[in-house]
Amino acid sequence: MPVSRKYTAYRKALEQLKLRQLDVFRYKDHDEIRVLTPDNKVVLIKLPRHRDEMTVEEFMEYVRKSLEESG
Repeated sequence: MPVSRKYTAYRKALEQLKLRQLDVFRYKDHDEIRVLTPDNKVVLIKLPRHRDEMTVEEFMEYVRKSLEESG
């Protein structure tokens, strides 16, 4: 499976949460995603591990929790 298709599900999951993915920073042990919220705030979400090591549902739940904690 090409890399671009592999991560499309995660981008679409963000769109379902009314977020726009700006950047993804991939580190040795985790990913960080920069998203634009509906009220035009940019939020950096640090995931506990790489996106492809999480289910899409788990990813969405973690993003929701991170946004609630950030404000």
